[in-house]
Amino acid sequence: MPEHDNGLARLERQLEIDFERLNLPVKSWCPPSPESGSQCDILIVGAGMCGLAAAFALRCQGVTAIRHIDHHNDGYEGPWLNYARMQTLRSPKHLTGPALGFANLTFRAWYEAQHGSDGWETLDRIGRTVWMDYLRWYRRVTGAQVENNIRLTSIQPFSEQVVVSCTNANGNSSEITTRQLILATGREGQSQPRVPKALVNLFSQSDHRVQHSSASIDFSALAGARVAVVGLSASAFDNAATALEAGASQVTILGRADALPSVNKMKQTVYPGFTHGYPLLSDDWKIRIMRYIAQTRIAPPRGSVLRIADNPRAELLLDAEITRATDNGNSIQLTSKKGDVAADYVILATGFSIDLHSPPECQSLAAHILRWGDRMPNEPLDEWMNAPCLGDGFEFLSRPASPLPGLDRIRCFTHTAQLSLGNLANDIPAVSEGAFRLATSVTAALFAADIDYHWQRLTEYGEPELLGYEWPV
Repeated sequence: MPEHDNGLARLERQLEIDFERLNLPVKSWCPPSPESGSQCDILIVGAGMCGLAAAFALRCQGVTAIRHIDHHNDGYEGPWLNYARMQTLRSPKHLTGPALGFANLTFRAWYEAQHGSDGWETLDRIGRTVWMDYLRWYRRVTGAQVENNIRLTSIQPFSEQVVVSCTNANGNSSEITTRQLILATGREGQSQPRVPKALVNLFSQSDHRVQHSSASIDFSALAGARVAVVGLSASAFDNAATALEAGASQVTILGRADALPSVNKMKQTVYPGFTHGYPLLSDDWKIRIMRYIAQTRIAPPRGSVLRIADNPRAELLLDAEITRATDNGNSIQLTSKKGDVAADYVILATGFSIDLHSPPECQSLAAHILRWGDRMPNEPLDEWMNAPCLGDGFEFLSRPASPLPGLDRIRCFTHTAQLSLGNLANDIPAVSEGAFRLATSVTAALFAADIDYHWQRLTEYGEPELLGYEWPV
């Protein structure tokens, strides 16, 4: 019988033993929550990788009065089955991801349980849909209780709680009152699609001929069409490949740079020193590092480039910044330094720019949130200066001139935390460390807020160690 027959069931049993030996989940130590389901200690918004890791880390700390919502359908949280279009992940397979120190919770353990050690050895890169299958399993075995098809619509912090409004798939509204709010809303959470100036007007139209790569693109409509992809990122090549595979007659990638980036500097941040040391750096060092990484540009994965490199219907134009875009009725004319490109569809693989006003739920908060531009007013204005300046536990901080009580009850566990805290909520490599930091901070805040309750429990505690007859009289 192959070693991996029933392997997943055995792995799950071993996980149960691991949790039992470590006394997990820790017994809840927080004051009893109200009976109403609309009140909780923690509300987590987003059930992708970061949201799931945060929820498990909190339960490991004995914080159990958690509600967890996501606006996607069950099993479709995060980008992996929505707008991610790579064949395999960029991250190498050996990274432990959201396992939080549990060997039996790693992707490797899950994969070997089904494919054996030989299957693991022959695996090159993790498939995108395979990774989503792993996250579905992770959600189940860590006990996440996610409410799907619930969309956050507004946030109102108060000194002792945060009130959020939500809508479900039927459009019905409800309110949830929570003591701490965790926004694990992904790369696009406090951002908006970055759109080149020349394409802003066409992008704002509703005919779907100019779309951002994060949109739900109907690639079947691109069969026989001329497609222009703007950008040199991983998503540019992945979207170009998807268009070609859908039957596009021609795909042209246009990039501003005069050479294709060949190095991913972010890979040199994946080690414990950077993960734990970056948050302790001075402001000057933080902005120096992040600007340097952005300016050197991140290379697209080799596999993504090779996916289209030999396709005769693919063209790459470098040093081709778009200066004008014109809708000619039947086509869109893009003018660049390398000449004109006529396209039936344009895909903007241009990433996201940080914009705290962009998500509807944050619009009432944005003017109060401290930003790096406030912290470093003498620095040149760029996208980094729009990033929120977060506390050590991912909490929003108020602008001194516009304080908002309770704002620090909202935790920003997303990509926009990068300048403040480094790679802790940025991607797969350090998500466990980020979840630990987040959970530790939230746990400490809950304890401090309830010190009267814990003092009372301490003074009332009277379980005897000695029963009075141990020492003979």
